[in-house]
Amino acid sequence: MEIQKELSSISWQVDEPTYRADTALSYSTLARYEREGFDKLDHLFDKTESPSLLFGSCVDCLITADEDTFNREFAVLDIDITEGGMNVCKQLLSLDLPYSTFKEIPESIVSEAAKDSGFWKADKWDNKRYSEVLKTGNIADYYNVACHSDKTIVSSEMYQKVLACVKALKESPATSGYFAEDDELSSVRRYYQLKFKGVHNGVRYRCMMDLAVVDYEDKIIYPCDLKTSGHSEWHFEDSFTTWQYMIQARLYWRLLRANMNKDPFFKDFELADYKFIVVNKDTLTPLVWEFPLTKSFGTLIDEKGNVYRDPFEIGEELQGYLDLRPEVPNNIVKDGVNIIKCLKVKENA
Repeated sequence: MEIQKELSSISWQVDEPTYRADTALSYSTLARYEREGFDKLDHLFDKTESPSLLFGSCVDCLITADEDTFNREFAVLDIDITEGGMNVCKQLLSLDLPYSTFKEIPESIVSEAAKDSGFWKADKWDNKRYSEVLKTGNIADYYNVACHSDKTIVSSEMYQKVLACVKALKESPATSGYFAEDDELSSVRRYYQLKFKGVHNGVRYRCMMDLAVVDYEDKIIYPCDLKTSGHSEWHFEDSFTTWQYMIQARLYWRLLRANMNKDPFFKDFELADYKFIVVNKDTLTPLVWEFPLTKSFGTLIDEKGNVYRDPFEIGEELQGYLDLRPEVPNNIVKDGVNIIKCLKVKENA
């Protein structure tokens, strides 16, 4: 089927480094602020790294891009090293040391870097900490390769699990259709990693969508996000609330809808509720979860009474803090009396 206009034509067409450098608020920033609060404003934009995030990035790359892109960004090595050892190496590399091999680095520097990375932090003996660092695996080989490459290192063990997830996603009856190759005879097209931006009440927002499936014949767009969960796929609702993915679904939907509304061609298309495509590296049973409150505005409450604020409410509060940098949160009286409201008198039965 001939496509009159590609969805990508109304997206924000910049490369990923430009996208990441932009100061507009994103889902990850809003969600992190909701989890950590006012006290962590100075660390809100600190880079976070973990094996689970690395695993997810690898799966995302192979699903939404291609193998060549993966090979440009990642280096797969058959190196046995613990997470603690990797964190020590990353800390050493961040110091921009004048050493090209691990064995050249003085023990005291390695020990201090280990302490800063949280490895054996409580132990006051540097030589003891250094000896424990050496027990984390082939740390010297890991450092030596990382020191001479701008690629992210992935263990061969992790890579095999990544491939298993990709295979499951592409072959499972529940998810294979989302990641199939586009058929020129079909009215369906798949768009990966499209970026959009928008402004609401003076606050700038941005997003990068894993996948948008467009049915041009029925004029429906299905926004999707791929999640590599540490829990079984059937427990995704727990992860959904823990990481507040409702912020992502509602924010991304609004940004895409706003850009569609401004376009003469796409303004008449329906934008469906957000779908989350979930896979776990151990169970390998991909499932699709749809969020039926994607289009809602305002505060949401779960069965336990937990409250989840609207993305725009969070954004306006956060942007105010970032712009004004107040000494105390908005609900605190700095130069007066604050009322303790956490208790109340129990009513008689």
